[in-house]
Amino acid sequence: VLPVGCVELCQGDGDVGRCLVAHPDIAMVAMTGSSATGRRIMEACSSSLKRLVLELGGKDPMVIFADSDLDTAAEDAVTWSLYNCGQVCCGIERVYIEDSVKADFE
Repeated sequence: VLPVGCVELCQGDGDVGRCLVAHPDIAMVAMTGSSATGRRIMEACSSSLKRLVLELGGKDPMVIFADSDLDTAAEDAVTWSLYNCGQVCCGIERVYIEDSVKADFE
């Protein structure tokens, strides 16, 4: 269990984000979103060397090898690409399949 105040979550538009990133009491910023917004946040954090974690773009691959359980892989490919209507930062967006099992997977 984390101490009270250790992690704070805040949602809002760009104005809210700009205020949070610029505030001197904010020690670290984490953001999931577009590369363009991430670039602006990184620039704003750089002047004070504020700690920063960015997850940008979200092009998450699924890799399927010959020794994979193909039934489970097929089910997971569909489930996790459509989970929450695809609006998940770790949603599968592309699938790479080893050539030797491609026909069996399809």
